[in-house]
Amino acid sequence: MNIHLQERNDNRAGWEWRLAAKTKTRLIRRAFFLMVACWLFLNPARALSLNNEDQEYALKLACLYNFTKFVEWPAGSYRDAGTPLAICVVGDDPFGPDIGGDLRTRKAGSHPVEVKMLRSNDTLNSCHIVFVPATEKNQATRTLTAVKGSSTLTVGESDGFAALGGIINLTVENNKLHFEVNRLAAERAGLMISSKLLSLAKIVQ
Repeated sequence: MNIHLQERNDNRAGWEWRLAAKTKTRLIRRAFFLMVACWLFLNPARALSLNNEDQEYALKLACLYNFTKFVEWPAGSYRDAGTPLAICVVGDDPFGPDIGGDLRTRKAGSHPVEVKMLRSNDTLNSCHIVFVPATEKNQATRTLTAVKGSSTLTVGESDGFAALGGIINLTVENNKLHFEVNRLAAERAGLMISSKLLSLAKIVQ
């Protein structure tokens, strides 16, 4: 009897620990989203500090979402108000398995957010944002060619991505997150980037 009671207590303790861990993870991620949004509005002269790789990608994920607040897509980019804003990650997913669930709880304006995991040879023109992780840097040219002529915000994290024709490149210098913007590439894609976001970026031609 005591053994069964102990097993139930152990199972309950394990369940409570897992629930607490999941809740803590969600709260941390939500805090990152809020922190990045506040940083973009209030601290134009400062970069975001990083402590480890998990934090780096949590911040990069938050940036991807918050960029939607500062980029205007042309009319006709959505079929209707309920059409999702599609964020496509090309190649290996650096963000972890919870990315879809986290972003699907959010909206970009009136649009729900949809996350797609794609390969570089998949059709990308339906994506509003394409993220090219460092693991796919050798496919960057191919990816940029694939979305040429579409109103797709291309975001990378590799040296030279913006100079290559990507619109935004996330960079890490001295443990701080910065980003570059290729304004000409944005104009060619028909995207309007707010002056607030541009004031925080290094402009690449």
